[in-house]
Parts: sequence; C-alpha cells; structure tokens
Amino acid sequence: MDARVDQYIDGLDEHRAALATALRQLVWQAVPQVDERFSFKIPFYHYFGMFCYLNHIPDGMELCFCRGKDICMAFPQLEMGTRVMIAGVKLYSKADIKRQEVPTLLLAAAEWQAQAWQEKKRFVKPAKRRKA
Repeated sequence: MDARVDQYIDGLDEHRAALATALRQLVWQAVPQVDERFSFKIPFYHYFGMFCYLNHIPDGMELCFCRGKDICMAFPQLEMGTRVMIAGVKLYSKADIKRQEVPTLLLAAAEWQAQAWQEKKRFVKPAKRRKA
C-alpha cells in the first residue's frame, strides 16, 4: 500500500472516499499481486504493466482500465469517451459496484492484462517511420 494513496483518499469528500476505499479493496481482492502506486496525482495499480486507476469524477469515482479498449465489447458498461485506449466505469454509489459487475470486470481485465503481456501486445501500435 502506498501512503500517498491513503492521503488521496483522505482528501476526498466522505462519499467519494467511501467509494474509493471500496474499489481499492476490490482491486486488492481480485488481483492480490497488484502493485499500488501514486502516479499522475491519482492511485494507479500495476499488474503486468499499467493496469488500472481510480479517478474522482463529479459525484463519484471512475475505475479506469489502461487496456480497456480491448475489453469494451465484452463489458458494455465501460466507456471510452474520447480516450484511445482507456475505458472506465463510473460509479456513484456502493450499489453501482455490484450493478456494474466490478468484481467480474476486474478479474477479466486482469486476465487479459496478463495474456497481453505474455503475448507482448503493445498498448498502441508504434508509429511508422518515415523514410528519409
């Protein structure tokens, strides 16, 4: 556990702090090998690379997956918006955690993350080099 994540959660209002704490625990339960870090001023979880992160949104929290684009078809609750790779699920209450199937989503995303790592799949395709 990263003390800076504790500070982040402590700095949230009571409603968001409760959601963030519940999500943090779910991440640890679903993927015990996850490495918690504080990056880009938010909690990040690394599992075979950058796996997921928590971000506060108006009236709630969003759990975002760094390879979310790859699992959107299987999990339509994930939203990409204008993002290229990242997809997330917005949560406004603890009941949303169950309603949005977050535990199942975490397990599936972790399985895909490990598989993509083993297959050496890049997050994004490298840019084509120009010929001089």
